[in-house]
Amino acid sequence: MSLTRHTVKGVVAALCAAAVVLPLGACGRDEPDLSNGKAMFVENCGSCHELARAGTAGTQGPSLDAAFQTALADGLDRDTVQGIVNKQILHPRKGSIMPPGEEIGVTGDDARDVSAYVGYAAARKGDDEGALATAGLAQAKSGEQIFTAAGCAGCHTFGPAGSTGNIGPALDDLASAAGDREPGTSAEDYIRESLTQPDAFLAEGFGNAMPSYEGRLTDEQVQAIVDYLLQTGGG
Repeated sequence: MSLTRHTVKGVVAALCAAAVVLPLGACGRDEPDLSNGKAMFVENCGSCHELARAGTAGTQGPSLDAAFQTALADGLDRDTVQGIVNKQILHPRKGSIMPPGEEIGVTGDDARDVSAYVGYAAARKGDDEGALATAGLAQAKSGEQIFTAAGCAGCHTFGPAGSTGNIGPALDDLASAAGDREPGTSAEDYIRESLTQPDAFLAEGFGNAMPSYEGRLTDEQVQAIVDYLLQTGGG
């Protein structure tokens, strides 16, 4: 999902002027689950938004660190950030490329968890610790888990994963198509290059909207997603 730059700035300004904290709606738990919020943010939002503590570097939408940094430094409290994000998840601006939370399964407690994590993490220095450090992409082991946790489904169509994203190229015929997309490059090397240097080669008809996963995926995770894409649906 993607908060637009103008939307974030406009909502922050309006809230600061009115000193209002947006309501979070009915929730089934007393306290938000930040670990679940981080995991769901990485899976559903990280391909579009940068959030340093979550290890995401998407560029389709604004950096959530930069969007809230000045306001937080000026005294905006993090509960208000949580309210802003929750509102945008449930009711994104008309015409935005960001889908409403109900379309991607981020509603109720999950929406509250995501917004609470963003409220906690935005423009906060340092790294997550304890359970938060292993939430999301860091705990994904299998290729299928990594594909989901890294937010690939939001941008790519891939039958085995049941994904229908169209921001990036379809991956169903990856093994046979890699040679045509980048002549002389094997399918495995093409995937590795796409993960770590996504701007090195762009598939025809697509811009460079993909963030680099260099340093965000371990060697084992890179190999796992290569195997998943080729052995599951790319033959």
